[in-house]
Amino acid sequence: MVVMLAITMSLAGSMIVANRQIQLHTLQSQLLLEQSTYAVQVGSLTVKSAPSQIATRAGALHLVDPISVTQVPSTSLDAPLPLPKFLGTATATSRTIR
Repeated sequence: MVVMLAITMSLAGSMIVANRQIQLHTLQSQLLLEQSTYAVQVGSLTVKSAPSQIATRAGALHLVDPISVTQVPSTSLDAPLPLPKFLGTATATSRTIR
C-alpha cells in the first residue's frame, strides 16, 4: 500500500512538473513572437526616420532650406509692445479699449 501511494505521488509530481514545463515553453514561444514583431516594427520605423527619407518627404511638402534668416530683436516681456503700423486705411484699436 505504501509503495502504491509513493508511486502515485511520484507520478502526480511528475505530471505537475511536466505541465509546468509545457506552460513555460508556451510562454517562451509567445515572448519570442512578440520580440520578433517588435523588432520588425522598430526596423520599419528606423527606415522611415532615416535622414534621406525625411529630406525626401520635406521636399515633397515644399519645405526647403531658407534663403535668408532674419534675426528678430529681443524685447523685455515686462514692457507692452507698441501697436503694429498698418499700410492703408486700417485703424488700430488698443486691446484695452475694446
